[in-house]
This record gives sequence, C-alpha cells and structure tokens, in this order.
Amino acid sequence: MVSLALGTLNVSVQYLFKPKGRLTWHYRRHVPVSVKAHYPQPHILKSLQTRDDVEAAKLATELNRHYEEEFSRLERGLPKTHAQPTYELALEKLNTFGLYRNAINDQSAPVDVATDFLNHLEDKLRAVIPKEQLEAIWYKGEPIPEGLLKAVDSAALELVQGKYRPRASFYMDSYVSLLGRTEDRKFINSVKLAIKCLLEFLPDKPPGDYTRADVRRLINGQLEKGDVKTATVDRRMSMLRAMFNKVTKEHELKEDMLHPFNDYNVPGLREDAIQRQDFSAEELTLLRGNIAQRKPHIQSLAHLMLETGLRVNECCGLKVEDVILDADTPYVVIQRNPFRRLKTRSSRRYIPLVGVALSAMVRECKGKEPKDWLFPSYIDETAQTTKNTSASAAVNKRIRSVLGEDAPTRHSFRHSFNSRLRNVECPKDIRDELGGWASSVSDRYGSPADIKIKQRYLLQSIDAPSGVDWA
Repeated sequence: MVSLALGTLNVSVQYLFKPKGRLTWHYRRHVPVSVKAHYPQPHILKSLQTRDDVEAAKLATELNRHYEEEFSRLERGLPKTHAQPTYELALEKLNTFGLYRNAINDQSAPVDVATDFLNHLEDKLRAVIPKEQLEAIWYKGEPIPEGLLKAVDSAALELVQGKYRPRASFYMDSYVSLLGRTEDRKFINSVKLAIKCLLEFLPDKPPGDYTRADVRRLINGQLEKGDVKTATVDRRMSMLRAMFNKVTKEHELKEDMLHPFNDYNVPGLREDAIQRQDFSAEELTLLRGNIAQRKPHIQSLAHLMLETGLRVNECCGLKVEDVILDADTPYVVIQRNPFRRLKTRSSRRYIPLVGVALSAMVRECKGKEPKDWLFPSYIDETAQTTKNTSASAAVNKRIRSVLGEDAPTRHSFRHSFNSRLRNVECPKDIRDELGGWASSVSDRYGSPADIKIKQRYLLQSIDAPSGVDWA
C-alpha cells in the first residue's frame, strides 16, 4: 500500500507500485489462491502509463474494483465478465455500420445501405478461404460453412438479411439476460442442464424446426434412462418451453414462435413421487425442545420453519425489520429483497408467530438493528444471495441429532405444517395463504383481523396430530 500526498491529504492507495528505475506508476497485486487457475501468472502487473499521483490513484482504484468483481464472479462459478448474448452483440455490430434488422430486404432503404458491412465480411472470408470458394458464396449464393465467420458476424449477416434463426443452444444466454438473472448461478445451471438434456437426444436446431415426434423422443429418452423422476423431466421441458417462448417473442423470431414445446405430455407424471414423511406429534415435541446447545441460531432457524412452514430461503432472507414483535399479534412478513427471490407472487405473505417460533424471533432480534440480517451466517454478501444449502444441512444435522439418522428432513416441516392445519379444519384458502401456495389472496390479506384468524389456527395446530392423509 502506497501513501500519496494529494493536496493537503495523505491517502493510502492499495496495489500501487513504481518499479525501480521507472517513472510511471504500475498496478500490482497477487491473484487469490481460489482463482489462480484462471490466470496465466500468480500476480497481476499493469502499467498505469502515468507519472501523476492523482491520476495513478484514480486508475488503481478503478482497476482494483474491476478485479475484485472478476475474482468474485470466478469464485461463484461464473465467467470472469458478463458476456452479452450473441443477438445483442450482432445488433451492436450492425449499428456501427448504420444498419438494422432486415435492412437488405427493406425496399425503402438506400441501395448501398449494406455495402460497408458486406465488404467487411468479404474481407474476413477472403482471408480464410480460396478465391473460388469465396466467389461461390458471394456470387452464387452457396451457404457459408459453419465456423468460417465468428458467431457475432454470422448472426449480424443473418439479421440484416432477415434470416436470423438461432439454434436452440444459442437461446440460453439471451434467456438469462432477458430475465435479468445473469448473476443467478443456480438458475443458469438449471437452464444449462435443460439444454444439455435436449442435445443428448435431439440435434441442435431452431425451435420451430423440431416436430411433435422430436418432443416425444426427448421425453421418452429421459424416462427410459431411468435416472430421473417424471417431475424432473416435466421441469426440464417447462424450462425449454419458457426459454423458447421468451426469446422468440422478445427477438421477434416469428418462424420459431410456434414451436412444439408449447404442448407436451409426460406419461405418468408424479406417479413415481415418493410421499414425503411427516413428523409425528412426538417428534415435533422433541424438536421444540432445546436442540442446539451450540450455535443457537440453528435452533432458531429450525423452530421458525417448524411453526410457520416457511421455506429455507424465506427464513434465511429475513431481516430484523421483517419481524413485527410489538403488534397485538406478532408476525413475520415474507417479502422479496435483492438477496432472496420469492418462488411465486403469492409467496409474499404475513405469518403469525406462535410457540417456539415466537421465542426464536425474540431471541434472534435482540440487540440487532432493523436493517440487520436475522441469520447473517446464511447470507453471502458478495454473491448477494442466501446460503440455502448450508442452512438446510445445518438444520438436518440437528434434526438427526435429536431423532436419529432415519428422521425426516427439514423439507418435511412444510408438509407437516400443512397436515396439522388441515387436521384442525383450517380452511384451504387460509392454508394456501400461509404456505404461499395461493394463486390469489383475499381482500383481508395482511389485515390485523386476518392475522388474528391465522394465529388462532396456528395455535390449535401446535398440539394437532400430523401425517393424517385426509381425502
């Protein structure tokens, strides 16, 4: 760290370095061990090309911000930088030549509208193929072999000609970008898995070129492998359908809007599902006790899920200000924040706090500020997300320590929660609101009277039996 005198102030600037015998400032820092494999050298050394202290401090700060973001992305399994989708890059390339989609086929456009752009592509082809092949492509209309042009140049040419129809594998980047989920590693991996599955059984084609028979072949191929359940197959197919619908609509790919993935059937859907095991009343009584001698926040997390039926990410994403303890009926507000997405719109809800969940929230809120995270151990500030996997593992470990290795997992808290409410004859609309399953909510949603009604059923459910499967 170098201390610079900037006017009347002495400022310490990280990673500034002036090599012996040099007059210009340099930026130098070691690459963190966790991401060293992504860099050719164990350190970064760049000339800032300035002798001025103020300019050097500014440039070093900007470079450091860039590399910190780059390291963070790599540690989260993302590329060094967020790459724009091919479609967007192709449009930008056309803009540099003053062009637009379908410009060549636009009768109102100037005759020479694409001359510079076409000359640019001709020069690129001339550098890699013989004259005879170039003439066959340029003057006889033969297709350009795949790989001769970069993906962006190829897409730009197809766009300007009005022939742009990307293959299925090109949809992923555009889909993730259009949804604004470029930092959501879990979602990106789900999209990648859906595409990988598609390409395992079918060729890579524009979505509109697939047939109904192709869709059946894809579904049956997954089922015949026998390594996934029908619900998983349905989830992958749903992902493909949503991706093709979103991208074809936003990019106006009219020939591919009527793809066959809009209507499919997975034979025996969910018939192979394993019924999740409920906690018995006796097990719930044991779990309501003091189950965490060390790390009491794990006990609080378990107790909150047990009495409220909250999903693990809903618990992990709570802030102190989401817990209302000074109301006549204490409750918790489940709402979206930058660190936690909600599964559906109806997942936003108000849940009364009863039993050990209330005690847990009093304990966790004590001494914290309203903007503090309730469970900071399960927040990743760098990635701006909740550590759901870590939280689940911690709670499951505590459950097994009390009930044994064959005990249900924390997933069964929600199922048991719904069973207990059903067994005290809680109306279905209220059960759906409490669990975040409601497709619509009543006018009284979130009102003091509504919360009081829900509290009454939750209090009754504490001693209710669990696991009775009513018709």
